[in-house]
Amino acid sequence: MISTGPNGHSSSDLEWRKIRYDAITSLKSFNLPDDLQTPSLPSALTKFLDVSSGAEYDIATLGRIVEVDPGMTMDLLKWVNVAAAGTERPIKSATAALIRMGVPKARNYLIAAGMRGATLAYESRLVNHRNFWNESLRRAIFAQQTAKVWNFDADLAFIGGLLQDFALPGLTNQFDTQYVEFLKDAAPDGVLLTDWERNTFGWDHAAVGAYVAHQWNMPEDLLCAILFHHRMDLTLQATGGDLPQLFPVALAGLLPDQLQQLQQVPDGIQRLLDADAKSSVFRLGELCDAVDSQLAILVEGDDAPLRLAPAVQNAREIVSA
Repeated sequence: MISTGPNGHSSSDLEWRKIRYDAITSLKSFNLPDDLQTPSLPSALTKFLDVSSGAEYDIATLGRIVEVDPGMTMDLLKWVNVAAAGTERPIKSATAALIRMGVPKARNYLIAAGMRGATLAYESRLVNHRNFWNESLRRAIFAQQTAKVWNFDADLAFIGGLLQDFALPGLTNQFDTQYVEFLKDAAPDGVLLTDWERNTFGWDHAAVGAYVAHQWNMPEDLLCAILFHHRMDLTLQATGGDLPQLFPVALAGLLPDQLQQLQQVPDGIQRLLDADAKSSVFRLGELCDAVDSQLAILVEGDDAPLRLAPAVQNAREIVSA
């Protein structure tokens, strides 16, 4: 069965395209280094992103691209069959999986799988890669669950939360001396990582991630999620349009991590408590329980980040003391 992508673009597509255009234009103001060291995507995934980024694509062709990489094929079949468990016959080919899941959603899952492999294989002197991946997965689940609360795009939230910091392992390896100085001197004083990066290098990891996403032909909305994941102010100030869809990704960016990105006062968890107090539907405690539960399953016995629910409860007790 052959299917093609849309000949035209929806209003949402055009909105993201404008946001992406403005974002890429803004990247020109950063003095990005020419020799950036970033994780490399599998060649099959790079080709899949390139072909599927066009206005028209052939699903059978995309299926053959996926099947060149056995690992990508297995991941795609696993996800689609888990999603359809107990309701339909198992899917046995990449093309059938793309038809069942839809190319946009499949693209997100394939990016996640490719970036996981690239992150775990990349050497870094400062980042524990397994913990880094699990922290990224926790942000992804948190963003996804938050998006569901406000009826935002849960798939975008998941992949945006997962990939928002994907440039950091390479950057902390390439510029390890400078990042050690941040952890030693700046972070304890409450300096934001992004502020320190712009003052030190002329760019921050969000801009680098968005630039690489652009080079890899990643979707417009995902590029914007990476670029703006520390700009919650933009997602809250926007009236209408698609930019508020990035709010769950920015909210997930407040979670604690091994690079101490948010050690300012109030810190990330305190800001989450503030959001919880202002919203009758957010329910931070229940959200953290759900994230902890899902993460415990997905990390498959590997070292997981500290559980969110106790950290949030401890912060509540400190505030109320």
